[in-house]
Amino acid sequence: MPALQVLNLSRTSIKSLPESLFKLFNLRRLFLNHCALITTLSPKIGELEQLEVLDLEGTEIMYLPKEVGKLTNLTCLEVSFFEPASRGRLEQSHEIIPCGTISALSLLEELNIDVRSNDNLWNASAGEVASEICRLQRLHTLKFHFPRVELLSYFNWDGEKMSPSLSYFRFTVGHLVERIISQLSCDTELELERYDRYLKYVNGEDIPGEIKKVLRHSTAFFLDRHWTISKLSDFGYRNMLQLKCLVAGECNNLQAIIDGDQIESPSSDATVGLVSLEYMHIYCMKNLRSIWEGAVNNSSFYSLKYLTFSTCPELTTMFTPGLLANFSNLEELIIDYCPKITSLVSCYRCDDKITFILPALKRISLHFLPKLASISNGWLISPRLELMSFQDCKNLKSLPISKAFNENLRKIEGEHGWWQELKWEDTHQDSWDDIFVPID
Repeated sequence: MPALQVLNLSRTSIKSLPESLFKLFNLRRLFLNHCALITTLSPKIGELEQLEVLDLEGTEIMYLPKEVGKLTNLTCLEVSFFEPASRGRLEQSHEIIPCGTISALSLLEELNIDVRSNDNLWNASAGEVASEICRLQRLHTLKFHFPRVELLSYFNWDGEKMSPSLSYFRFTVGHLVERIISQLSCDTELELERYDRYLKYVNGEDIPGEIKKVLRHSTAFFLDRHWTISKLSDFGYRNMLQLKCLVAGECNNLQAIIDGDQIESPSSDATVGLVSLEYMHIYCMKNLRSIWEGAVNNSSFYSLKYLTFSTCPELTTMFTPGLLANFSNLEELIIDYCPKITSLVSCYRCDDKITFILPALKRISLHFLPKLASISNGWLISPRLELMSFQDCKNLKSLPISKAFNENLRKIEGEHGWWQELKWEDTHQDSWDDIFVPID
């Protein structure tokens, strides 16, 4: 088939490419993604000089042959590298990406390089590869692992523009450690992947200036196991103006998300706050105590729609009456495994003008909160409420809902015994029985 231009062998069990493939001199696109049995790529790949797309994502390749540098018509290269523990001396002699290979591919528009955790060969090669990437003038899409923060300096992040000019990026910065069990749900990982410019900072210390520069251009940020940070706002408000998605986990020194007292003056850019943030997921925070500390004096969280707190054993304060207005667009609230929470609203002062809270809320899930005794300290919750879910909230004896006010409520989940013990003020329990779903 000498005229063949597209060949897709993805997700097959092939172990190597047949010799006849390298005679397809008109081949433009070759897809081998998720061919897990392929561990080496033949040097003859360089004979396919018309190739524009080479997709090796999800393979078990240990290194690229230098002949890939002959594919000067490539506009898209995707590759996954794998470093087995049994890699022998012969394989160790190879560069994971030979010097000069990437810079030779001057027409590249999209480059995705995926590496496994703790790949020592990649850690040694990443600097040279990064320096070559910076010379690609047409590049607009990049997935890359920077094992050291200082490698970010190869790129120009100053001002409003980046060099190279990237419309899409997926950056992982820091030393990766393979985990047997991930604490992050698949849904949250998929959420992060939705965004055009995604920065993941792993096992970090302090807050390097290079991270702040990249963060300023990012729309999604995943802070994974930072060892020293005490407030997420330490990254700087104006560096997070474009953030739409924020995920943070296993930062043992973190005590609060926002510190209002960090704002220097009313005219400061910091008064704008996290105005673009729509999705926030916080999990496994050993010392987190509250969402906000200090003065409530900026617009953070005004755009927030989805909020999750999971496994925060010291968390006691969710919302104060002064903070509730910042969450006026919140649509979904999930809190689980936070054993010290007694109420979602800390009522240290009352406002008679408030009749209900969280006006946009549609779904609320409260699981494994054994000390929770009140949701809203007497205020009703959102007239748009559709779903309520409870589990192991044994001290919660009443719900802040009304039959006349919460007309859209269609489902309440919880244990049957807990449901039977609830107390109702303006209605009878049996009027809600038709929407109750037991989870026992």
